[in-house]
Amino acid sequence: MNLPTHIPASRASTKLLKDLTLVREKLQGVEDSTSPTVDRINPLRKIDQELSFRLLHFLSAEMNIPLSLPENMPNDDEDEEHEEGSF
Repeated sequence: MNLPTHIPASRASTKLLKDLTLVREKLQGVEDSTSPTVDRINPLRKIDQELSFRLLHFLSAEMNIPLSLPENMPNDDEDEEHEEGSF
């Protein structure tokens, strides 16, 4: 299989990777701080998980590689149902 060695910066996956890097840097900063509370960490972890999941899907599509995720991976439908039910 020939995989591209260079992904253009205009691709959606590149933007997602940059965003994911920023979120992980913020998360690292919170975890290294003197007050790494759950209230500060959990929102960043949720964003990190969502961006990571989207990045997998974009890379799979861009590189034309089938994506096979484990059954215990969260999906968008479950998150939406959980959020709707919490009101």
